[in-house]
Amino acid sequence: MIRIRTGASWRDDPRLAAALRRAAPAAGASAVRELVDALAIEVDGVDLAGGRVEAPLLPSLEELLGAISSLLAGAGHATVILGDSGLELVLRRRGGTALLTLVALGRTSHLLARDVEVEVEALAAAALDAAARFCRDLVAAVPGARRDARNLRAAVRRLARARPVEVAGPAPMAGAELGGRRPEPGRCGCAVALSDRDGLLAAYGGGRPDLGSLLVPGRLVLHGADGAELLAVPGHPFLSLRDLTAAADRALCAARRGDVQARFELARPGARPSSLRLDLARRESFLDGRLLACPPLPLLRAFVEGALDFCRLVQARNPRQAENAHLTELEAAAAERVAELDELEAGDLPPAGPAPARAAPAARVARAPLGPGSLRRLSFRRLARLDLGAPAELSLRGGTVLAAGRGGIARLDRRSGAVRWRVPGAPLVRSLPGLVIAAGPDRVRALRPSTGELCWERDLPGVPPTGAAQLADGAALLVEPGAVTALDPATGERRWRFQAPGASRTWALALGGVVLVGSDSGFLHALDAAGRLLWRVRAPGPISRPPSAWAGACLAVCEAASGSALLAVDAATGLRRFEAPLELAPAGGPVAWGGRLAVPGTVAGDPAVTVLERDGRPAWTEAPQLTGAPVAQPAGPLLVLRGATGALVALDRSGRERWARSAPVAAHGRPGPLALSRGTLVAAGDGLAFHAAESGELVGALPGVSASLLAVDRELTVVALDLDGLLTLHRLGTHLSVV
Repeated sequence: MIRIRTGASWRDDPRLAAALRRAAPAAGASAVRELVDALAIEVDGVDLAGGRVEAPLLPSLEELLGAISSLLAGAGHATVILGDSGLELVLRRRGGTALLTLVALGRTSHLLARDVEVEVEALAAAALDAAARFCRDLVAAVPGARRDARNLRAAVRRLARARPVEVAGPAPMAGAELGGRRPEPGRCGCAVALSDRDGLLAAYGGGRPDLGSLLVPGRLVLHGADGAELLAVPGHPFLSLRDLTAAADRALCAARRGDVQARFELARPGARPSSLRLDLARRESFLDGRLLACPPLPLLRAFVEGALDFCRLVQARNPRQAENAHLTELEAAAAERVAELDELEAGDLPPAGPAPARAAPAARVARAPLGPGSLRRLSFRRLARLDLGAPAELSLRGGTVLAAGRGGIARLDRRSGAVRWRVPGAPLVRSLPGLVIAAGPDRVRALRPSTGELCWERDLPGVPPTGAAQLADGAALLVEPGAVTALDPATGERRWRFQAPGASRTWALALGGVVLVGSDSGFLHALDAAGRLLWRVRAPGPISRPPSAWAGACLAVCEAASGSALLAVDAATGLRRFEAPLELAPAGGPVAWGGRLAVPGTVAGDPAVTVLERDGRPAWTEAPQLTGAPVAQPAGPLLVLRGATGALVALDRSGRERWARSAPVAAHGRPGPLALSRGTLVAAGDGLAFHAAESGELVGALPGVSASLLAVDRELTVVALDLDGLLTLHRLGTHLSVV
């Protein structure tokens, strides 16, 4: 027997009472939508969540009824997010029954209930009964709430009319057994094995976050450097690898702080959690007190490389899984941990234990140098010079350069400088994968990047856009002041349009199949590929800069009562990771620096930089000897700051100055952007200056080349587009290193 119940304490919600006293329809509707109370799903009298679920009742019931309707219509599985509690209910169809799995996505992921079998029709009847009772109670308590509950009532009608479609049990699928890469000889490694017999991975259709399609059974096996099996974890590899990647994050933070030890637990289905202790001072790892033949850093690398291997396996099975925000979050977090490990293994690991005082060693940048020895001189040769008008876009992809201005859009060969094609320009141009968007005052057109041919041209859906982005399914997003419109990539027809309530400035950030919309009205909205609202988060104040992505989170700089704040929200679920007050007025967005975030800005007009830990705690704030608002550029273990006159200062992980370079004598106006490649820092001003990032030594220059937009590739090919729209392309001719 299954029963779904809702709590009754929502009637005493003070926000609802206040809205009723004011008789404000908008306030009342908002209060009704945000009513939070307990939600219980009982099978044979046992609450699957053990009383842990508190969620906004109206949207949660709407989503639950919609998920059950899709199951009745023949869908293989559906997922319901239960409020902000980090719990997700996964519903899976098997013949005439449904299997209920409740997942807690906390600091350690675990299953509260697994594959609890109920009749599909009984599940639908229980959901209808719960929704009907809640609607009656709501209208009785708030007479004007009938309009606010119309979506729920419509979902009730759809589910009541639905007739279950007969679905056969899943047949074993060919190629269901998936195996990851074997660990390399002489290295610790984590082998991944999956058994997708029910076709969960292949059933995902794309365009939305979907936890259920990733809950494929399988096994993780940790191997030592000698090939011996150190640990085997059966169950759901996605949940295990999610926990291991998060544990690697905490361990790396501990290593950077100079902690002696790091401890965390490994959840094991059907068994007690295992305790993993990393002795960072002695470089030893212990599992349940047993010494492992794998030091801490190689062990952490095995965990995160196993996560990347899992993501590769899943996307090879079903390429649409690249649109699944749960998977992209894991992949981004694991890739960032690999980058941090590269930095630590390149010499950025604090010394273990107490050590006698000594001079600090020179900072080393974890980048492949141009050649052996110390870089002394660079020389360049010009390949192209082109006038494109006021700058709009500059990108280096593969073997080509795409540059755009009001006067023209051109694609050049990166090695020869030859112009492959050129077409008229536009005020807004964005180079997207597979598409170039050009928007004028009244029309928007899409170009084929390879040939410059016109794919389609349409009237603007609204006012001239201020930005553009692209979803994983190829849909082009036009960002306007207060709105975002999705266009079909093949025809340009409008798919959907989202109006940000009360917003005059809007930014959009696309992460796979999810678009995050931030606005100066003080809200972050997450929409799926169909334009449906996934979650909404109120920021501490108006969002003042474009949001950015970092380790699966959305970062937003906001105005706040105390000045400014940095908000970090989980991109998949909308859960707040942290809200950090800033002691400065930000001059730009946050910059990812290893496992930390650096925010440049000013305090009472003087330059400053604040560095935050991964959880938002302040690490340190420094006031460098510069002028004006600084620009920040990470350079391995160093953070390079440049002031308004062009002077440079490099700080280490503790905030100490490692080197400084004064402003150029001929500096005029505001300096241009910074870029880093192959251990070489490129600074744009009155000409381009090339510095060795490790020491700050000047190793090259391109006089007479200024840059409003700057791009540098791994071969030190330099492309600059100045304020007048003059494009210059230079290629590295020779370099001299002293061994």
